[in-house]
Amino acid sequence: MFYATVCIPMFVWVIGLIFAIVRWKQSPRKSILVLIGLSIMLLGGLTDIAQNYFAAQAQLMMDYLNLAYILSIAGVFFDTLGWVLCIIAIFIPDKKEGETK
Repeated sequence: MFYATVCIPMFVWVIGLIFAIVRWKQSPRKSILVLIGLSIMLLGGLTDIAQNYFAAQAQLMMDYLNLAYILSIAGVFFDTLGWVLCIIAIFIPDKKEGETK
């Protein structure tokens, strides 16, 4: 179950990274925001994987509980930051030709 809940979204994020790279010339500002956002979300997915790895290695030690707490908070932070950047990229207006702003 864990494999599907973590690895499938990570696969979708990698596909999104590829699309952002392909569309770089059409909208570089949006592409950079999506690239950063999806990369941060991948980092959040890696914290989930690390948390499960340490859970399998630890036999309910107190050190693991502190580490699990930190990894949970880090995962939520990375996922939230990634989503915020992707949503900003969706709603940021396109730059018109000849516009200097």
